[in-house]
Amino acid sequence: MKRTALALALAAGLMASPMAAAAQDPVPVADLRDMECAALFAVMAGTDPQYEASAAIGMAYYIGRLEGRNPGRDQVTRTFEWLNTQSEEQLMTMLEAAGPRCGQELQDLGNNMIEVGSSFAG
Repeated sequence: MKRTALALALAAGLMASPMAAAAQDPVPVADLRDMECAALFAVMAGTDPQYEASAAIGMAYYIGRLEGRNPGRDQVTRTFEWLNTQSEEQLMTMLEAAGPRCGQELQDLGNNMIEVGSSFAG
């Protein structure tokens, strides 16, 4: 997990300048939770080929939620700018804590889609 967080920190550093990160507005809680999940799935997609496709879908889902709440803003850059403000320790803690929550949210969404689709199919 430490290597994953380090890779994420490096990616965040490459994507955002310290000036942009320092100037960023405080992140609302709903956005923060979605940014955590987007970051988690980005790490999964980038570090484990077995999960690359499903993790990319998870990241796209959470970036889409952010875009829905914040139209007209580049949410990928915004997420990486926010990540750039976190220490390696904060990133590791965040990824470990976000995993079960983010996974459960996507599982619940998938189950709901199956349930609704089944009710219309037959």
